[in-house]
Amino acid sequence: MAGRPNIVLITSDQHRADTLGCTGHPCVRTPHLDMLASEGVRFNQAYTDCPVCIPSRTTLVTGRQAHRYGKPDYAPSYRVNHPRDQFLGALMTAAGYQTCLVGKTHWHTEPSFRGGFEAWVPLSRLQTLQAVYSGGRPGRLTGIGANEFSPTLSAFPARLCSTDWIVDRSMEFIQERERDQPFFLWASMIDPHPPNTIHEPYYSMYDSEAVPDPALPEWSEGDSAPYALRFHRAGNGHTWMKSDALRKARGVYYGKVTNIDHQIGRLLGALIAAGVWDNTVIVYSSDHGDHLGDYGDFSKSTFLDGSARIPLIMRYGPWRDALGGGHVCDSLVQWADLLPTFCELAGTQPAETVDGVSLLPLCTGQQSAVRDSLHGQIGRQHMFHDGRYKYLYFVEDGRELLFDKSRDPFDEYDLAEAEDLIGPIRQRMVDHLISENHTDVRDGQLIDLGMGSLSPKDLSNATGWLGLAGA
Repeated sequence: MAGRPNIVLITSDQHRADTLGCTGHPCVRTPHLDMLASEGVRFNQAYTDCPVCIPSRTTLVTGRQAHRYGKPDYAPSYRVNHPRDQFLGALMTAAGYQTCLVGKTHWHTEPSFRGGFEAWVPLSRLQTLQAVYSGGRPGRLTGIGANEFSPTLSAFPARLCSTDWIVDRSMEFIQERERDQPFFLWASMIDPHPPNTIHEPYYSMYDSEAVPDPALPEWSEGDSAPYALRFHRAGNGHTWMKSDALRKARGVYYGKVTNIDHQIGRLLGALIAAGVWDNTVIVYSSDHGDHLGDYGDFSKSTFLDGSARIPLIMRYGPWRDALGGGHVCDSLVQWADLLPTFCELAGTQPAETVDGVSLLPLCTGQQSAVRDSLHGQIGRQHMFHDGRYKYLYFVEDGRELLFDKSRDPFDEYDLAEAEDLIGPIRQRMVDHLISENHTDVRDGQLIDLGMGSLSPKDLSNATGWLGLAGA
């Protein structure tokens, strides 16, 4: 076990890749994440293969893409068929690491399954403390639902904010761990996921800032948008929010990101105080992003960049020495790559069925890329990315979108009418799907279900998202 680094994995929920200071965002402040990026590697083209919580998080702990293990959908009742000794926590524990998970799981498994981690500090403990604080009242004290974006001041003090509480428990593990073996700590946060609530000073932090407006490209307007986006907008467009409220909502989201960053600063300080800073690999990432009003939509569940591109920063002293620090990697990478990366760090092997590959060659400068394309699926939507062009196909209505990611960061300029550009990448995706025996290809052609107008039922799909539901 001598010489193997400790590993600290920090994940957030619904943090879009561009809301970091180190990416050049016009107002978001993330000094500690920026510092990690300045001393490590920031992956500029990191994607989730299925941009919604449960399948993406299951990919992280199995190393398998959602459509490959059978469920590229939210589907809370689905149970993945995956050997228990091949989950992330089990692999790290078997490799001799002291393992601890603090916070959110949310996998395609039984809710009580801890993924092989020796210790798990679940969010139910925080919820008990919050119930005591609120006099035992059930539900959400603000009346804002778990997927609503209306900006609202938190009813809880900072110590009962999930981000602060998770970092407190993570610091306790660092202080109380056994010293004779390496450790794997996963601090799994649930912010900046809605409800869009936070305590001060973060609630008002960006009130006077130049919060950018959402991207509203012509291709996304009205019925010209793909059916899947129109369907999603019907429940997540937050059309009742006025312009000032929309600006405030984006600012509160930024405040939640900054709170995450400040709490990460405390966690990094605990590593320094414990004398393990130089021998600890630190990874920060998120399961997916948020549209934040782009394309008239909020939440996730598309392969548009606000939803599907994720932050990924990895820092370790020897890598800084190899690459000089502050390295930005443009290789296509995905969340499925993290499990094999951790396995290589731990000196163990993942199952042959994993879809990810180790990112260590990118972190040490041995390689400049680990793949030349990336495919993802959510529901009946597909993404095929070749490193420059991102091709989206929507099975429901046969719509196609094509974006040149070298010059179009917010997916505003659709190039689908340029057959000389879209034809080759479409064929590459078809060939890829055929190699997987995918059911969305028939006789060498992509399936088109011919769906058009939304039904009245589709237009009411917000049920369960408001404050009354789940109270």
